[in-house]
Amino acid sequence: MLYIPFDDLVRTLEAALDKAGVDAPRAARLADVFARNSLEGVYSHGVNRFPRFLFCIREGIVRLDTTPERVASLGGMEVWDGGFGPGPLIAEDAMARAIELARTHGIACVSVRNSSHWMRAGRYGRQAAQAGMAAILFTNTTANMPAWGAEDPRLGNNPIVLAVPRSKGPVVVDTAMSQFAYGKLEVAVQNGQMLPFDGGYDEEGRLTRDPKAILKTRRILPAGYWKGSAMSLALDLLAGALSMGRTVCAVTRAPEDEAGLSQVFIAINFRGLLPAEQVDGLLDEAVEFLLSSKPVPGGAPIRYPGQDVERTAARNMERGVPVAEETWEKIQAHMTRP
Repeated sequence: MLYIPFDDLVRTLEAALDKAGVDAPRAARLADVFARNSLEGVYSHGVNRFPRFLFCIREGIVRLDTTPERVASLGGMEVWDGGFGPGPLIAEDAMARAIELARTHGIACVSVRNSSHWMRAGRYGRQAAQAGMAAILFTNTTANMPAWGAEDPRLGNNPIVLAVPRSKGPVVVDTAMSQFAYGKLEVAVQNGQMLPFDGGYDEEGRLTRDPKAILKTRRILPAGYWKGSAMSLALDLLAGALSMGRTVCAVTRAPEDEAGLSQVFIAINFRGLLPAEQVDGLLDEAVEFLLSSKPVPGGAPIRYPGQDVERTAARNMERGVPVAEETWEKIQAHMTRP
């Protein structure tokens, strides 16, 4: 494992994006996305995904010659076409637009069709929370998860984010509808680790904690078994309906690598209804009640979702951002391509 100073990492990623043909403003934003995701401890959707993102640019899966455009609006609802552009930038801009609309309408929903992988979904939930907004956002994916009781993948693991702003630190739930996202499995393989719980099936159809076996079969386990399966379908139908875009079956039929995704960004300006002190008091009481839980013997301290982001970022800022040597070699190889 390499430990690279954050500023050096950002500069390297910017240079790689420049070589890939990305203009300077977008290269700066995208470099921050990948570097900061890893800085904050989400290695599976940070620098680890960067070589794949460069591949998608080279192959035209992520397009650089398009600009998102609004195609429909109704009050606090808007639909945008992402034009198959860079997913992280489309997501940031869509969340910003939802926040803007929610300041006027109280609640707003911006849906996007024809986007690409947005990388770490929690980034956009934190974006809303930092603006004082609660948020609900979700995306569909290509078919990569079997329905409960099935063998072949017909569902996406369709991540969802729930974010709640709080002066003492936002609560941000960022979860796929599979027990473990594929990125988490890849990181576990890189680190030579087994999963802490069953995450999918091996070739004999047995539940396993071996990430290599699950990546081989592509039979990941829905979170909550039948519940995750049902939630995945509902999120996919909502994403398709609200964006007038592709559902999982249509995304899967397309030849591109997870292109043409449908995504939804909902911002809720609940702090406009009550005094800030009253809202914070309500939220703090609930969070402190959770944190006062008695841990099981030998267990880790009880934490709320998103609690460790700042601490992880501070640690990685001091020691350097962890980057797998194999990933760094791929980035360097891109820099030397003719």
